[in-house]
Amino acid sequence: MSVPGVNVPVFKDRIEKKYQLGVKDSEVANLWREIGAVLAPFGMVPVQEITSVGSVYFDNKDYDLLRYSLDHRLFLVRLRAYELYGRPPQAISEYWVEVKTAAEERRSKRRFRLTRSQLQTFLQGGEPSQIVLDHNRPDHDPDELRKLYRDTQETIVTLGLKPFILIVYKRVAFQNENERLSIDWDVQYYNVSTDVYDFNSWKDPLIPAAGRARAVILEVKYLQGSLPAWFGELQRLFPIRERECLKTLEAMGILFDGELKQHHQAEYFRPRINAYMADTQIA
Repeated sequence: MSVPGVNVPVFKDRIEKKYQLGVKDSEVANLWREIGAVLAPFGMVPVQEITSVGSVYFDNKDYDLLRYSLDHRLFLVRLRAYELYGRPPQAISEYWVEVKTAAEERRSKRRFRLTRSQLQTFLQGGEPSQIVLDHNRPDHDPDELRKLYRDTQETIVTLGLKPFILIVYKRVAFQNENERLSIDWDVQYYNVSTDVYDFNSWKDPLIPAAGRARAVILEVKYLQGSLPAWFGELQRLFPIRERECLKTLEAMGILFDGELKQHHQAEYFRPRINAYMADTQIA
């Protein structure tokens, strides 16, 4: 299955803000049509069907990347797969390898695509084949892709990064040439390890979820300047509040209160994550 929305512009460096939408998960599938009607005059059009997004995040045994996030030094390494919602699960055929960093409100994301077999070559330290280079045109020229591929490999090996959590949610997105709005709901968290590579589908992982998000999350992305005019219109019509909410931090708070309660870093992280979540919850 091809990645939904793969032919739309990819914003690699942008300002990114997160908000919470004060509605129930069950209301979003209908509400996004109303939101779409508001956005249409601004050239914001749907760029994909309702999509199930699965993101596997990497960290080491001490959760150093999690520590960076709490210190506002965002550095994420993740593996992402897109599956169409409402269709029977199919074996994932394509993944995105992504590295995401931040400088204040600006986010930088570097990513490339791999098939299932190419992913194993990458994880085992192999070089990118010509097929990989061709598969990632026109986003990357060959030299740029080789550098990104090798740098990401080196980061994973040097920091001892392994899969530790799978986050699955439904998403719809609207986009014009310079701006993007995505709505994420039914966000569920799973504690995983390298066995996640063997899962045929991530939208139905067949293991119990460790927990779920407490909010519907909006992400607004734009290249520069102030918030787009259309967002002010949405705020006037819908219950939207600016509340930073990193899914990985909420997920790890759940795990450190549960499955990872005895982890040697739990006592360090638990109060810090609880304080973060207290600041992000809508009263």
